[in-house]
Amino acid sequence: MKAVIFDVKGSIAHFRRPDTTATHLTYPFITPTAVKGMIGAIIGITDFVTCDRVGIQLLRPVRTSAQQLSMLGKDAGNTFNRPTTIELLVNPAYRIYYAGEQYTDLLEDKLKQGQSVYPTYLGVAFALTFPRLVAIDEHVERADEEIVTTRTAVPTSLIEDLLLTKSSLTYSRAGGFMKDYLGNRTFEKSISYIYENDGNPITFRQKSDADGNLGVFSVGGEAVCLV
Repeated sequence: MKAVIFDVKGSIAHFRRPDTTATHLTYPFITPTAVKGMIGAIIGITDFVTCDRVGIQLLRPVRTSAQQLSMLGKDAGNTFNRPTTIELLVNPAYRIYYAGEQYTDLLEDKLKQGQSVYPTYLGVAFALTFPRLVAIDEHVERADEEIVTTRTAVPTSLIEDLLLTKSSLTYSRAGGFMKDYLGNRTFEKSISYIYENDGNPITFRQKSDADGNLGVFSVGGEAVCLV
């Protein structure tokens, strides 16, 4: 299996939780489906469906700010501006590990040329981002070690025990991420993550009977959780 590693960053981002209405809350970091949507934009596929895998590393601390924006809405067919409170991520940056056999070659070609078929953004159109290629790993293999230390966000279903290495670390759990995009705006399954708020490494004991669709892999010499 091949992996393409690239970075994305911006001044703001917003990955809206679908269970929020009046106030638009955000996931604390980019979602796997948003990553795949971004890759579809880069290579030019509008309804991007793939079984390739995604790993996400936080390069900057999770910081949020609530802002009230004037949003365009609809009322009996007439458009109007309505004040809407939106939770924004401030100065987000992520390292994306995209691994598989379907679209890694196309993605590598586009990133090497600094090209994208469609604009790429961090969840909303006013949060543009420009992906930067970091590395390519042609030989990604599953890591079967019992004790794993990783800088990527860790699916909770992979964790037997969370090993606390420093008292200064701040661990958080985030749930309700959509896992599989089936096309035509339909999704299947959800996933929860454990992450360290400042992007520091997480050490855990890996479950021996974890979901086979998830796993820890060696990518570019790093232990990476791929979903």
